[in-house]
Amino acid sequence: MKLYSILFVLAAILKFSDSCLIGDYSLDGFCDPYQQAWQVDTGNGIEQYKELKAVCVLKNKCSPTDPAAFFFAYSADLDKWAFTDIYIQHSKIDNGTATKFAIAATVRFDTKVKEDIVFHESDTYFDSRLTGYQYMLDQAENPPQRFDSWETGSDILDVLERFVDSNHPSICGSMVLIAMRRSPNEVDILRIVEKLRENQITVIIASLATPPSYGLHPETMYDLAAKTNGFCALSPHHVLSASHTAPNVVAPYIVYSLNLKVSGTGTMVLPTILFPDTFTVHLSVAVQSTCKAKSFQSLKFSFRNKELGASGSVEKTREELRYSYEYIRNSFKVSNFLLAEPTFFEFTLDYNYTMEDTIQIRLISERGIGHWFPYQD
Repeated sequence: MKLYSILFVLAAILKFSDSCLIGDYSLDGFCDPYQQAWQVDTGNGIEQYKELKAVCVLKNKCSPTDPAAFFFAYSADLDKWAFTDIYIQHSKIDNGTATKFAIAATVRFDTKVKEDIVFHESDTYFDSRLTGYQYMLDQAENPPQRFDSWETGSDILDVLERFVDSNHPSICGSMVLIAMRRSPNEVDILRIVEKLRENQITVIIASLATPPSYGLHPETMYDLAAKTNGFCALSPHHVLSASHTAPNVVAPYIVYSLNLKVSGTGTMVLPTILFPDTFTVHLSVAVQSTCKAKSFQSLKFSFRNKELGASGSVEKTREELRYSYEYIRNSFKVSNFLLAEPTFFEFTLDYNYTMEDTIQIRLISERGIGHWFPYQD
């Protein structure tokens, strides 16, 4: 039997048969899959409970606040100004600003000859980031050999495996930002997802979706982002505009994450959350898995806090995200969406879709919630 961590995410209060309340965010216990029971140390010895409002997961290698790497992977299919602008925007912090990131790492991919992942060792993340930027500029002076055929798939999944397998001390808890145009030809991502989850690595994707399309399976990257509590932003115009809607180094913490399959018209009552403290929360939403799909028509995401008497919402229509007759941007971001307080927040989603698709909803912040948000399959 393995030791598991019981994470109180959707409800931070456990109600036991004796009406005792435990308000902590996490504790260690045993998950018994045969008896379908939890054995928990409540302070009076090990007690067994058949039902807890909790999520049973393997113990984590690192905490959300442990020093980690910011890994920027950029495709050789992109122009120099495109990937450098994204790197500047997403990696930027002011000198002396506190950050969970200890080092920047970079790699260029989708080249005939694989290039090495470089960890830019320095005393601070600020200096490491600057070293990484200069390295990319120098590297751009030696253009790579790009793939010849549009049917050749991206090798980004191999890049991610090499990053995890590097065993660098700052791997766990990393944020990976991928700037790309070419999709993989693979659809099976089970192995790489397992490795990324084991190391609590969040994958953020900014992809250019302008025709002609390269590679065969763009849905693979959307699925990869969903399964790592990451985010997949697509733009038919400019990869930089896609990246504007994604989490970044300044606000890297995913404090609420849902992947919702929707079809037709309806309303969903979503899981509530108890925030541990007071802090500003931003909202990023990906409304559909490609820029060309006709599925998304409109949605409304709302929050309410009964105790504070606070509420708010954002609405988006297909027309607001339209780029051309055939294409739309697949994502949007709302800064300062809500002010978190240590009380319960309720969420609802109203949607209108012409066919089935998956929505990625992420609440992000400059501050974490003390634990990793659980993954969804």
